[in-house]
Amino acid sequence: MRAGMVLEALAEYCRVSLLVVPLYPPFEQQVAEVFRKRCLKSAIVWRPDYRDQIRQAAETYRDSRFDIVHVFRLAAVPSARAYLQGKARCDLDLDDIESKTHRRLASLYRANGDALMAGSEEAEARRSELLEAVAFQEFDRVYVCSEEDKNELLARCRAELRVLPNAVRVPDAVGPCGTDDVCRLLFVGTLGYYPNQDAVTWFCQQILPHIRQKSPVGVRVDIVGAGCCERLRDIAAASAVHLAGQVLDVRPWYEAARAVIVPIRAAGGTRIKILEAFSYQRPVVTTSIGVEGIQARPGEHVLVGDTPEAFASLCVQLITDPRLAQNLVENARSLLLRCYSAETLKRSVASPPAVAVRPVSQSDGG
Repeated sequence: MRAGMVLEALAEYCRVSLLVVPLYPPFEQQVAEVFRKRCLKSAIVWRPDYRDQIRQAAETYRDSRFDIVHVFRLAAVPSARAYLQGKARCDLDLDDIESKTHRRLASLYRANGDALMAGSEEAEARRSELLEAVAFQEFDRVYVCSEEDKNELLARCRAELRVLPNAVRVPDAVGPCGTDDVCRLLFVGTLGYYPNQDAVTWFCQQILPHIRQKSPVGVRVDIVGAGCCERLRDIAAASAVHLAGQVLDVRPWYEAARAVIVPIRAAGGTRIKILEAFSYQRPVVTTSIGVEGIQARPGEHVLVGDTPEAFASLCVQLITDPRLAQNLVENARSLLLRCYSAETLKRSVASPPAVAVRPVSQSDGG
């Protein structure tokens, strides 16, 4: 989502040539129309062998000259390296600090008793740190999604650091929260991503029983997102949670929800799912890590609980206090419009240069 929003913002100021290197499933064979129509030229590199991918990427725009090369994520740097020469300004767009994220994932795996995956994530953290050290010397400008990430990189990066916040589109008028006898709680996320798997597991097994015990009304939980594994299906079934899977449109699910839950215990960057909930005017209960990097204050824009008991109590508080829910929604919407809308992101992109610009970017894997 970030890559698409940034591409849209750049296309308002620049003539963009888009180079897509598929690194995350599902793998597409051509650039989606929604992106192609915004670009002067677009191409997708698809080769089963990674070295062939890099070679084809280097050849795609070999005869073109760019004023800015805009690279999304560390993983795209090898494919873009052929363009990081000459007079072009080179920008790297990081939606998180990958070394930090992998270390957090290692801690989460370790806490869940998976030493093998913890070791794998530690190795990825070390690898990412080496890649970051090189990239921070190669690029002229590095975009990050929060002031927290910027401050963390100040001592490691010679490049100019700029905050480019994540953003979401604000939908047209959204209906009021559901007021029927059953309170519907909603979680949205890619279920093949381990922090989302952990969030759903933690919520179902440790938080939801407390909510059902304390809530004066029935509680239904909807889990929306692709990539669910069999273990998560079993957990959802045992907890009487509705697993919707992948849906064509999330809007009906937000409109049916009384509140949105984001029980994330490891992550990097900022959670777009929280901004999306703000845009659909639904109150959010999350963790400290869940709201990290977003300028949202606990009790004013979101409710924050880091233990199962605290998280459950806050959910029940939302169920029983409509005024609190409405205040959160109004404050969060104001924050969204001020800091995290598509228009805000466009203003945050660097001022357009005096000459035409054709950045190179990479698609977002989800």
